[in-house]
Amino acid sequence: MTHSEIDRLRDTLSRIAKVDLDNGTAPDVETAVARLREHRIGVFAGPEIASSGAHQAALLTVVNIGRRFALGGVFVDGDLDVPLLVLGGPARSLADEVVAQGGRRGRADDPVPGVVIGNAAVMPDRGVAATFEGWRGGIVPLADARLTDVTTVTPAAVLAGALAAAEVFAMLRGEVEAGHRSGGLSLWRPDRSHDWTVAAGDGPALAALPNHLWILGLGHLGQAFLWTLMLCPYPDRAAVRLVLQDTDEVTGSTESTSILTQVGMLGMRKTRAVADVLERHGFHTTLMERPFDGSFRRRAEDDPAVLVCGVDNALARSQLEEPGFPMIVEAGIGASAQDFRALRLHTFPSTKPASELWSEGAHARGAADLSRPGYRRLSDAGSDICGLTRLAQTAVGAPFVGTVAGCLMLVQVLRVLAGDAPDALVDLDLRSMKSRRAVTNVTLAAFNPGFQLVA
Repeated sequence: MTHSEIDRLRDTLSRIAKVDLDNGTAPDVETAVARLREHRIGVFAGPEIASSGAHQAALLTVVNIGRRFALGGVFVDGDLDVPLLVLGGPARSLADEVVAQGGRRGRADDPVPGVVIGNAAVMPDRGVAATFEGWRGGIVPLADARLTDVTTVTPAAVLAGALAAAEVFAMLRGEVEAGHRSGGLSLWRPDRSHDWTVAAGDGPALAALPNHLWILGLGHLGQAFLWTLMLCPYPDRAAVRLVLQDTDEVTGSTESTSILTQVGMLGMRKTRAVADVLERHGFHTTLMERPFDGSFRRRAEDDPAVLVCGVDNALARSQLEEPGFPMIVEAGIGASAQDFRALRLHTFPSTKPASELWSEGAHARGAADLSRPGYRRLSDAGSDICGLTRLAQTAVGAPFVGTVAGCLMLVQVLRVLAGDAPDALVDLDLRSMKSRRAVTNVTLAAFNPGFQLVA
C-alpha cells in the first residue's frame, strides 16, 4: 500500500477494530473489522420507559454506543411506542429515536448478551442490568438487587447506560468476569472511599443546569459530553448557548467513537456537523474554526465562564488557563490497546497548573509497534513504512469510555451549581473501577457559570 492508501485506511478504520489489530489478536485489518460485524447485543426495556426520561436516556445511550461496536445489530425489546421524553426537538416517539440512533426493534434470532433497563417482561439469557439513583449509576448481574432507578440527575442514567455498553462489549470479547460483576460510581463523590450502591455518596436533587459553555474539541470526548448535556431536562433549550471549537473534519473513523456522528456527515467540519445536531434539538451554537493557542483571551462580557476541553493535544492542553476562563474541565482517555478503557479528568485552576501537567515532551506517545501480525503483513506486502508507522500510532478508542468521561465532565459543572467543590482530579480504569481515585479541587474560586433552574 502506498502512503496515501494507508492514510485513507487510517481515516476510515474503526478505532474499536484497531484494538484487535494492536493487541495482535487479529492477523489483518479485514479480520478485525469482521469481528465487529459479528457482534450483536440486545436491550430489554421495561414499562418505565413510558414515563421516565432517565430510563429513556439510559436506553438511548446503550443503543447509540452499542451500534458502533455491535455492527451485527442492537436489538431493542419492549414497548417503544411511547412519547420521547428527552432530547427536545420535534415531537416523536421513543421508537423513532431508537431507530434514528441505529437500533432495531425486536429480539435477535439467537441469544446475545443483553442489557436490562427497568422491569423488563423478557430477560436475556446472559447480561447485566443498568441501574441508577440520585447521582449514582452502574451495572449489576441480572439476578442482583438494583438501586431505585429514580433520579433527577440525567448523567447518572447515562453513566449506567455507558457502563452497561462497556460490559456487553467485554462479554462479546470473552472476558471471564464480564456479566458476573457489579460496577459503578457516584458522580457526586467518585472517589473509591464512597460505595456507589449506598446513599451516603449521594448529593441533592438537581436544581440547575448550565446554559453557557465553551466546548473545545468535538471528537470522542466533546461529543460524549454534548450527548449527556442534550439528554438533560432543560426547561428552556433556546436559552442555552454553546461555543463549539474545532478545526477537523468528520472522517470514516469518526463515527466509531464520536456519538453525535451519523451517516451523512462524512467530510463535514465537525463544528458544523455537531451544530446541526444541537440546533435540531433546540440549542443555540456559535462556531470557532481556528486552533486553540496562547493568543486566545476570554471576553468577560459575552464569552462563557466555563471551558470544557476534550482535545488530544498536549500543547493546547498546556495553554488551557491562558485565556482566563474562571473554570476549566478537561479530560483525556487511554490511546493504546492496553489502556483504552482508562480516563483522567482535571479541573482548573488547581494546585498544579496545566502548563506543568503538559510541559514539553511530558506526554509524548510511545514508539509504534510494527511487530504485530497485522502490521507485519502490511509491511511484507511492501506498504510505505512512514504511512504504516502513522497508522500504528493512531489511537484506539471505544465510545463507552468517552461517555463515562463525558458524564464526569458535565457533573463537575453541575456540582458547582449545587454549591459543591468539583474534583481537581479523577483517575479511573473501567477494568478496575474499585481502584479509582478522586481529589477535591481546593483552589477554584467562587464564580457564576451561568445557569437555568430546573422546573
